[in-house]
Amino acid sequence: MTPILTVHLIVHSDYSHIEGALHSLYATTRTPSVVYLTINTGDDPRLLPLRQKFPDVQIHINPQPRSFAENHNAILHRAETDTVALLNDDILLHDGTLDTLVTYLAEHPDVGLVGPALKNPDQTWQVSAYSDPSLPRTLYRLSGLASLTHQQSPLRKLLLRTGLLKGMQVESLRENAGTRPVPVIKGVAMVVRRAAYQQAGVMDEITRAYGEEYGWHLRLRRAGWKVMLVEEAQVTHYGSGQARLTMQGWVLVEDRKAILGYYLLYRPTWQAALVRGAILLSHSLFALGWLPFDRKRARTHLDVARMAAGFRLP
Repeated sequence: MTPILTVHLIVHSDYSHIEGALHSLYATTRTPSVVYLTINTGDDPRLLPLRQKFPDVQIHINPQPRSFAENHNAILHRAETDTVALLNDDILLHDGTLDTLVTYLAEHPDVGLVGPALKNPDQTWQVSAYSDPSLPRTLYRLSGLASLTHQQSPLRKLLLRTGLLKGMQVESLRENAGTRPVPVIKGVAMVVRRAAYQQAGVMDEITRAYGEEYGWHLRLRRAGWKVMLVEEAQVTHYGSGQARLTMQGWVLVEDRKAILGYYLLYRPTWQAALVRGAILLSHSLFALGWLPFDRKRARTHLDVARMAAGFRLP
């Protein structure tokens, strides 16, 4: 049958989840699809069993690593189907997930991008959507205090149980999914209409990873397309490092670059300048604080501060 859906997954250096992800893809999806897998870290002997078990998957090997956005954008440009699914490799698709999302797009011509409800491995709800970044929440995160109320923290759960956070209209504080329009779908699993991204453009290629969905989904909405969370479609997601705010090394640098890049592209100049200054100041202080105890961690914070001082949009 002629494919009506293009599916793309990316593997970096961790092969522990990709076989399960592909098994779940083929076991749960009846929509005629063409499946691409990008290997981002060069040829690897672990590819052989994947080729044998999934001969229909079209595998592309990058001689040099490319960013999350670059890899997915390459498929968006290449795709000929009306819909494209961009998936993490650390997932398991529940029965009919992609079928449900493709059908939703077909039945709602004003919707440009849809995403599933995400679940943790223990099948509790995981944050599936975000609000657009606000300046107060961004500064709170950059201060380091957000580590006290990350998505899995006891304090956050306590505040939610007591109802103290109910007045905040923030998508990540929703305790259940619910099918609804949202500002931003978490980039773990997204199904996008080809006509929508051809109009609004593809993802910004600013960072190696993190934050790509914020600007992209904003541009889709500005172009008149809705972004929808569809609860009936569900995915188990294993990754939680970013949700727990435990990022270190280059990942922390790229996360802060993503925040700064978003403000430079989509917010007033004074807000971007304030965010740049906040990153520079906070991570300089973190570097000094960690220096007597952990030089490697102190060096990472210094790298973040240097990035903030010198980063300019391409």
